[in-house]
Amino acid sequence: MASLLKTAPSVLLLALLLVLGLSFLLVWSNTHPPRYPVRTSPAQYGLSFEEVAFSSQDGVELKGWALPAQGRSGGQGPAVVVCHGLGASKSDFVDLAAYLVSKGFHVLLFDFRAHGESGGRRCSLGYLEKMDLRAALDLIGKREGVDPHRIGVYGFSLGGAVAIMTAAECSDIKAVVADTAFSNMEEEATHVLTRVYHLPRFPFLSLGKLAYRLMFGFGLEDISPMSAIGRLRGRPILLIAGVGDETIPDAHAGYLYEAAGQPKELWLIQGADHGGTLSAAGAEYEERVERFFSAALK
Repeated sequence: MASLLKTAPSVLLLALLLVLGLSFLLVWSNTHPPRYPVRTSPAQYGLSFEEVAFSSQDGVELKGWALPAQGRSGGQGPAVVVCHGLGASKSDFVDLAAYLVSKGFHVLLFDFRAHGESGGRRCSLGYLEKMDLRAALDLIGKREGVDPHRIGVYGFSLGGAVAIMTAAECSDIKAVVADTAFSNMEEEATHVLTRVYHLPRFPFLSLGKLAYRLMFGFGLEDISPMSAIGRLRGRPILLIAGVGDETIPDAHAGYLYEAAGQPKELWLIQGADHGGTLSAAGAEYEERVERFFSAALK
């Protein structure tokens, strides 16, 4: 018995260190996503495009592709900035961009920090990425043929959350399509902890929040599209979600829809897992996104 009492503090200390280490590792792995090679370029679609480089406000160099609208002669036209998800890149949305440029939209595809060909070593899960999107908006707004008063943003997952939060702060964004955006990062982190990693909320969420704050200097609670969406002030938003998404459940889209002001639309796509909304909806997806932007940016 005496020997057990002597070893108990050591066991508890080891368990505490393991929990702390695992909490830090989870935050580190999600804020340092792997960089995958660019698989698809606009050239494979026969599209005219320009490789562009620009900097976020804090000096991170960003890379993108600027695609001019097709079939537009003279005058200024609308534009759409496309924002990818966590661990993805601009190459994942070349097909959507190709459809939009064929309908007369200028399009900018770009990589967030720590993704694709852009600089930076870590992703803040939405907070610092707002600066990246602002820099992209500044770039596209100055492009030849672009009407700076008719710019919309399409975002998927992380990109959708960033689009909503940035639009709340930046009136240059006139319309938003947010596919599979989370409502707030703290709730999404809880879901990932308990349903994906199968870990208890306590103590891992509190320790993860602490690790995140030590890394970045601000908190997960500061990443909240649901708190921001009501500040779009009459600018239209289309929210899309997959019924069957286990990474970001469609309930998040419902929360965002309830918090948003008019005009707003909610489109739930049956049988779509994470990243599968476009393939599940087929041609209707691109058509509906294009119709939304055409009406909002007319």
